[in-house]
Amino acid sequence: MVTARQHQLNKVYYLAGQNFFVFGSSAVYFAILWYIALKTSSGTWMMLATLSTSLPQILISLWAGVWADRSDRRKLIMLASGLVTGLTLIIAVIFLFGYRDLWLLLCISAVRSIGSGISTPAGNALLPDLADPDELTRLNGLNQMIAAILLLITPLVSGYILGSLGILFIFVVDLFTAIFGITAIGLIKIPKSQIETSDQIKEGQRKTWQEIMSGLKYIRQSSFLTAFMLLTCLAFVLVAPSSQLSTLYVKRTFGTGVWRLTLNELLWTIGATMGGLYLTTHKKIKRPVALIAGAISVSGVAFAVMGLPEPFWFYLAFMLISGICMPLIQGVSNILIQQNVAKATMGRVFSVLQIVSTGIYPVAMLFFGPLADHVPIAMILVVTGVLEIGVGLLFYQTMRRKLQI
Repeated sequence: MVTARQHQLNKVYYLAGQNFFVFGSSAVYFAILWYIALKTSSGTWMMLATLSTSLPQILISLWAGVWADRSDRRKLIMLASGLVTGLTLIIAVIFLFGYRDLWLLLCISAVRSIGSGISTPAGNALLPDLADPDELTRLNGLNQMIAAILLLITPLVSGYILGSLGILFIFVVDLFTAIFGITAIGLIKIPKSQIETSDQIKEGQRKTWQEIMSGLKYIRQSSFLTAFMLLTCLAFVLVAPSSQLSTLYVKRTFGTGVWRLTLNELLWTIGATMGGLYLTTHKKIKRPVALIAGAISVSGVAFAVMGLPEPFWFYLAFMLISGICMPLIQGVSNILIQQNVAKATMGRVFSVLQIVSTGIYPVAMLFFGPLADHVPIAMILVVTGVLEIGVGLLFYQTMRRKLQI
């Protein structure tokens, strides 16, 4: 039996654990991305960095969704985070002893991507086990806001360490955040009735492929989920250039300097903090479809303007606007699924959402990465921004019809 006090503590531990992981992973991500951008100034290398960050996550996500539905989600998150941190340190030690090939950094990104692919759907599916239905909007918003605040600090930390101490010290930060995160998740207590027995887990493991197919069938049979996933996929394909090529765009357009790359991430994160704060202050989102559609369209406007000739500060202003939109898209999308999908299939649905959102970046970058070596990134931003506006309008019309609102 979980007491009322433990029920409240569970939510605190969840938010702490998830965001320790976010902080450590983001520090490593920024350091590796900036290091590669400054060393190569190549769109193709940025494509490889994106592939190593996202492709393993896509490959593992469907299985991870089944594991999240068939096992103790807390232990799954802890195990994935622990293994990823250990493997990251091993590769970092190899890097330390002189074998400083960029491919090693791509290996670190790939290992971390596998960990994210396992822990993200498990974390999203765990939250409804810890919170009452009327708390989901506030807690999703609070989680987005805390993550954004931490990401506000992360570029500063990564920029300072990369510029002053070197990339290897980033992995020390990652080690400590992983230890704190695993400890926090381990302190969560859930009634045994909500956790399957080992026999049930073994049976679920024997039927993993069948469960994957049943999850996909569940989505296919729901006209709402099918349309939602397709439109989300299209929206995030168009987000890819602004997300994955902004570092290279800043370097090519405004000049070399870690401080510029830091400000680029910092302004986006300030915007994401504001978007998360908006969700936190609302107990319930009355028109979630309109909010998601509006955020997609405003993102498109921001991307298009970012590609126009302008001073650096003007570019940063619209980077901030795009940052505001992202937690609104992601947070409200999570709420829609948590409120409209059965708990027994929630992990698998979130794994598919992960694939069609952030996981779609490597597929998109197979096109946009090499393209950036032949076409100005500014032009790519303008075209994808205009198309994103259209996707936002299509999302609004389609989802209203599917949900009959």
